[in-house]
Amino acid sequence: MIKKVQTDIVIVGGGVAGLWLLNRLRQLGFSTILFESNVLGGGQTSKAQGIIHGGTKYALQGAFTDAAQAISEMPAVWKKCLEGTGEINLTNVPVLSAYQYLFSTSKFTGKLAGFLASFVLKGNVKSLEKKDFPEVFQHSKFQGLVYALNEVAIDVHALIRELAKPFYDFIFKIEPLKENDLEMDDAGRLTKLEVQNVLGETIEVQAQKYIFTAGIGNEMLVQKFKNKKIRTQRRPLHMVIMKTEYSYPVFAHCLGLTATPRITITTHKAKDGKFVWYLGGQLAEEGINRNSKTQIEFAKKECEDLFPWLDFSNATFASFLVDRAEPLQSGGMRPDTAMFEEIENVIAAWPTKLALAPKLAEGICNSLVHANIKSSFAGASALKNFPHPVCAIPIWDEML
Repeated sequence: MIKKVQTDIVIVGGGVAGLWLLNRLRQLGFSTILFESNVLGGGQTSKAQGIIHGGTKYALQGAFTDAAQAISEMPAVWKKCLEGTGEINLTNVPVLSAYQYLFSTSKFTGKLAGFLASFVLKGNVKSLEKKDFPEVFQHSKFQGLVYALNEVAIDVHALIRELAKPFYDFIFKIEPLKENDLEMDDAGRLTKLEVQNVLGETIEVQAQKYIFTAGIGNEMLVQKFKNKKIRTQRRPLHMVIMKTEYSYPVFAHCLGLTATPRITITTHKAKDGKFVWYLGGQLAEEGINRNSKTQIEFAKKECEDLFPWLDFSNATFASFLVDRAEPLQSGGMRPDTAMFEEIENVIAAWPTKLALAPKLAEGICNSLVHANIKSSFAGASALKNFPHPVCAIPIWDEML
């Protein structure tokens, strides 16, 4: 006989979206459990660069877009949490840089100055004098401009650990869900969810709401819906990591010819103590058309072109693909904001950006409160034989 567990809300997916939502729902008094089939943060979350965007990079064509507007409030939300005064206490999450910088090469200096003038006046961007440039731009060969954006960069892996810590007893590792583990009626109501542990023990989970924040894992759920209101897309990136002997960190976007930064760099410390430059931006978006060898060669050339005073001959490079899983948008474009769709007792959710996780949780919490979901304070004793998942390790410690 299959055992049953009853709870108010089930979350499937232990990335930043699921973990943030778990904290908020339990704070509101909802009996909530979270299931993860791999490691916490093991998908898109652990591949994020850790920048809490404020939207400036989305306005590089000179207009404050819908995407920029949607994310503009996020730095303030995160900073409160990092200071211990926000909705979740993240005081133990290291801030790697108080600013993400935006720089130009000498060729684009005029364009950068003109574009950022209005942002400086609004206080979103700080104009820097040469003496205040980050160390890497202090060299005499650098002839561009540097601005400080009101965006912090955080340690994503520490974030995962801190989000998991308060309610770790309610986070369970399950075997990957199969199609026959979920059943839905014609209206899209989930009528059965069964989960298994590594020993093959099966538990039927009964909840008032089932929330899926599983990224690519959401695709199976969406395929189960007979109502095709929700469809999904993937937007791939080809990221590059570079381990270097240099002792200074770089957190910067380089202005290019398009609305996407030519390259976005964040810096992280590997387990051997050396610095790793994590490279995204246009490099990563266009890199999906290059194989790993060609992408690494291109990334090295970009670094040599942008930082000609540095020697990258002894740097170690690696590249990898990341799929950004999202709800389908017209033309496959990037969603402007966090998104969720609710059908009957199921919610499928996507933060679309790390920085938007609080916005996604706020929207879902408001929806549940509006629906008058009542907490039952049910227990999870039937899951006592289910292990708890571990947290993801940095990709650079796996590959370099």
